[in-house]
Amino acid sequence: MINIDKLISDFEDCLGWPYKTPGTNDQRGIDCSGMFVRAYRLQGQRIYHGSNTIWRRHLREKGPIDTVRDLRPGMAVFKWKPDTPAKFSDDEGDFCHIGLVTSVSPLRIVHASTEGMKVKADRKIGRWKYWGVLAAAEQPADSIPAIPADERGLLRRGDRGEAVRVLQRCLRSAGYDLAIDGVFGRITLECVKSFQATHDLVRDGVVGPLTWGKLEEVCREVMPG
Repeated sequence: MINIDKLISDFEDCLGWPYKTPGTNDQRGIDCSGMFVRAYRLQGQRIYHGSNTIWRRHLREKGPIDTVRDLRPGMAVFKWKPDTPAKFSDDEGDFCHIGLVTSVSPLRIVHASTEGMKVKADRKIGRWKYWGVLAAAEQPADSIPAIPADERGLLRRGDRGEAVRVLQRCLRSAGYDLAIDGVFGRITLECVKSFQATHDLVRDGVVGPLTWGKLEEVCREVMPG
């Protein structure tokens, strides 16, 4: 697992380093995703060099940035363009730049930038569009949520919002590998059907009272203490 405090410290240590791509991931030159490669390596871990692949493969939870309140230290943040690079088969767009939130109050986003050609810290959200929780980051023991009664509505493929995030968090806590992005898409549907089959529920992919109830049981079972 990645220690968030050390990750933040390692990013801050890079301030002023020259921007270079592909860089050597040290004082001679580094690019935006190279900062993550370096920081992970310092903790004996590996992560793919490339902001688009980090977005698609290395996040536990992700979503759009509306306000600073969406952010917390240790989150990755992304700049975005609408046209998806040809190497990817989805239509999510181009997550063309990545940085790390090292502080929220005051806001600091550390990244290797072509603006000034060096590693710097942004103090405003500016053009940062999306946040992501790194999958390898330490997760608090109490981070598995309860399911509030007012968020147990009927959910099915195509739905979006906080209720879907709650569903996805509980599915992850039950051992399913899916992003927590608030979108009830194909992967979430497959996970729901698998969960229903495992727990002798109707395998229809619709999350109603019986599926919510079983999810709540499972979430409580896997919570520590």
